[in-house]
Formats: sequence, structure tokens, C-alpha cells
Amino acid sequence: MQRVKRQRGKTGWNLDYLGRPSGRESERSDAARNRRVILRTARTLFEERGVTNVTMEEIARASGVGKGTLYRRFPHKGFLCRALLDEPTRRFQEETLEILHQPGASALEKLDVFLDRLVIFTAENLDLLYGGNEPLCGADRLERFSHPAYDWRRSTVLGLLRAAVREGEVDGGRDIEYLATALLAPLDVDFYYYQNRVQGLPVERISSGVRALVPRGD
Repeated sequence: MQRVKRQRGKTGWNLDYLGRPSGRESERSDAARNRRVILRTARTLFEERGVTNVTMEEIARASGVGKGTLYRRFPHKGFLCRALLDEPTRRFQEETLEILHQPGASALEKLDVFLDRLVIFTAENLDLLYGGNEPLCGADRLERFSHPAYDWRRSTVLGLLRAAVREGEVDGGRDIEYLATALLAPLDVDFYYYQNRVQGLPVERISSGVRALVPRGD
């Protein structure tokens, strides 16, 4: 979370979905215009037909840009999804900072709220998160576990667990490094998609189940 705070002081935002400082480098006006058009078109097509049902060729055609222009900016559909996730990710980071600075709340109470908000964030952005993984295969699918976006979530959970140990709410003998990863495992996008869209589990039930995994003191 310290990384997020430092970036916030410099730019007014935090990190984007890729874990980069959100202040964009200057770009030519025509390049910026093309980027806005492409993202606006992609968002419209994704909302109308679903991320997995839209091709890059369709996005280029509907945007009125050449395929070369599209692919230079966004090598595959996953990059489009990540770009569209930037804004909701920043909002979620802002919410998290507010959660972490809640006066009078214990570490476990903050962790409970954070996990609930993370479930809701996943639900609200599920199509982009799931569709963004679609082009990935083999070792590329494992890279998301070393991705800055994942690392930020894990660091937040781990920091709250450590605080809970200091406050005596969690047994210090537990392997909290492992536990931080384990608590995020049910929110892996493929598993979440299966539970929510295939099995039909409501968001509230998933949130309750994830938060129930947090160990409590005797």
C-alpha cells in the first residue's frame, strides 16, 4: 500500500490496472484521439455482445482505424480489457485507502470490508476480467500471479493479517504469507466466473464464503 500512497501524492491518482503510475506520458493528439475512439468502441461492443464474442477485427472496423493502428496500441483483446479496467481499479484503490484509514476499526474488521469490496469489484467487472484472460495460454496464464494488480491485493491482505497478529486477533503461529494467497484464491477470475455464471452462486454468498475463511481468535 505504500507504493499506492506515494503515487497518489505525485499524480492525484494511484496505479492503473497494470500497476503503472497513472499519469500518462504525453502522446500526440491523433494517437490520443485514436486511443479514445478505440476504447469507447470496444466498451460499447463489449457491453452489447460480451467480451468473448467480439473480435479485434470488429473493433478496428467499428472504430474506423486500421488494424495495424489497433494492434500497435493493443496487441490483443486482453490489453483493451486492462485499459478499460483502469478507472474502476483506481476507484477501488481509493476505496481501499479509506478502508485502511477507518478510525477505530480493527485489522480484521478492515480485512472483512476489503474482501467484501474485492468480491463486489470482481462481480462488477467480471466480463472484462474474464475476457482479458481469454487470449492467455500456457505460462502466460500464470503470470497474473506476479502481476502488480495481484501483488497489490495480496500485499493489502498480508498487511492486514500482520496487523491482526499484532492486535492479537490472529494466532501468530499461523503461516500468514500462505494465508494471504489462500484468501485470494476463491477470487481467481476463472473460478469466480464458474461459481457465479455457471453454478449461479450470488455475489453475497461468495462474499460471505470468502470472508468466513479468515481465521478468528478463540
